Amino acid sequence: MAEGRAHAAFARPHRLALEAAAAKVERDGLARHFLFGRLGERLAVDGVAERALWAVEGGLAAGLWRFLASLPLERASDLGAALGRRLGPRLKKHRHVLANLAIALADRPAEDRALIARESWANAFRMLAELPHLSDLVAGRSGRIEVVDPLGVTAALAGRPAIFVTAHLGNWNLAPLAAVRSGIPTTVVYRAQTNPRIEAVYRRARAELPWRYLEVQDAALGMLRELEAGRSVGLLPDQRFEGGELVPFFGRPAPTPVAPARIAVKMGLPFVAARVVRLEGCRFEIRIEPPLEADPAIRDPRERAFALTAALNRLFEGWIRERPEQWLCAKRRWPRTPAPAGALEAPPP
Repeated sequence: MAEGRAHAAFARPHRLALEAAAAKVERDGLARHFLFGRLGERLAVDGVAERALWAVEGGLAAGLWRFLASLPLERASDLGAALGRRLGPRLKKHRHVLANLAIALADRPAEDRALIARESWANAFRMLAELPHLSDLVAGRSGRIEVVDPLGVTAALAGRPAIFVTAHLGNWNLAPLAAVRSGIPTTVVYRAQTNPRIEAVYRRARAELPWRYLEVQDAALGMLRELEAGRSVGLLPDQRFEGGELVPFFGRPAPTPVAPARIAVKMGLPFVAARVVRLEGCRFEIRIEPPLEADPAIRDPRERAFALTAALNRLFEGWIRERPEQWLCAKRRWPRTPAPAGALEAPPP
């Protein structure tokens, strides 16, 4: 009982931050309405009108899902890439992709970054087109995915849970295979779609996969419970997080989730990074990196978690520099205003 209360007290500030971030997404018109944008945002005050728009979007999404599922995997993926190259640069979010690449790849000419951004959309649309085939990919019936663990990290866990992390690279939905193929029970943190019709399509697809899911609003306490039960947890912590702390990313402070590192410090667990690389078409390599452990020389737990998060960001930087065309960050990753002096040196008190 006392332990449960302690977990609840530990998780409460992180739960509040997660709820605030979810509310921010809820206010975003593009998050609420994939097709209708500002029109949907204006009609959101009218519940009936919004439900009608959701029904139209959901019907179109379900029809597109069935069409892509009817195609061979390679053809669906290639179609997605072609659409991504054509449509991605025309989306409003393209300006964020370019702005993020300008910081991450500041040493590259603008012309190169424009080409990389175009290919980034191609990869992202490939990933979306592959979703109806995800259960077949994961089941290994196609033999298109190789999990590479040169240091035997998953075997060394020996039943001990870990926090598996990855970035929005390649087809990041495949990352849990790094754990599952080694027999490690895993729960993946996800954000539900705002449109309930589209979420229903995703929910049916998730039910066919060999891992559990935990909605982001339940993640703070849910992660603690899953890890204590011996289940590993999977996360994608490379994007901007509204309730996060300013942690260095490509040399600039960026709002980053620190709660996973605090849980890792509290429970004495490692970060295990699994990098998904698209080799060619629909062939993938999932490479497991050496585990990241909290620095025991840092006495303060908050500072230790901050340092662990900064180390993870540095790892992601290397991945992105090597394969920038496979990274998607379609929202503003860094604050508009520069951070005050010293913001990169320590976590807030």
